Amino acid sequence: MPGLGAPGLRSPGAARPGRRFAGFLGLAAAAGILTHAVLPRMLGEWGATDAEKVMPLPGDELVPDADEIQTMAVTVPGRPEDVWPWLVQMGVDRAGLYSYTWVENGLLHLGVTNADRIHPEWQDLTVGDIIAFTPEGYPGGRQGPRVVDLEPGRHLVLDSSPGAPPGTVTGTWQFVLRPVDGSATRLLLRTRYGSRRPTSLRVTDFILRPAYLVMDRAMLLGIRKRAGMQGPGTPSPAP
Repeated sequence: MPGLGAPGLRSPGAARPGRRFAGFLGLAAAAGILTHAVLPRMLGEWGATDAEKVMPLPGDELVPDADEIQTMAVTVPGRPEDVWPWLVQMGVDRAGLYSYTWVENGLLHLGVTNADRIHPEWQDLTVGDIIAFTPEGYPGGRQGPRVVDLEPGRHLVLDSSPGAPPGTVTGTWQFVLRPVDGSATRLLLRTRYGSRRPTSLRVTDFILRPAYLVMDRAMLLGIRKRAGMQGPGTPSPAP
């Protein structure tokens, strides 16, 4: 018969959906906090030695007021001059970014194809060029970090300062190649975030930082795999 319960009291079953939803929100919040607190610490210095984390690198001077610095590193088979071509041909409309295509294509619909060989036609990168993260026809058009300094076989420095005033560098992406025993290369990737970044960019960076780090790590591993697997001029596998 209806109305048997005491006035103002709910049965245990009636409260369960709300409790479950609150529990889900709590778990989601905890996972988000854990991800942003732990993952940047785990991956932000992935592979780098203590010395590499603090050593001066080309491009550091562009963001002297950096309030966040991350340095990753990996040992790649081959000499720096053998690894260099893999870097300069990067871009979603060129050789790809050597990272997770299920993210780039499945989620972001960028149309990326990661090359498995060195392409001579994409070796002409110069200061002022863009390494595209989004292609022509994508919302916002072809965009990506701009080359501000490069020395073949040594370093490639990119300006990643969207929304910054003209002539102001508020973020960098720095690739540095260091020879190891004449047969291998230490490939370092340093990211510097300046204190003068627009607030909107700070918020976006905070939200997406874990994803950036995961993709950057995959890129370094992708370069190592390709450099060790095939040399210059080796044809790509048939699709």
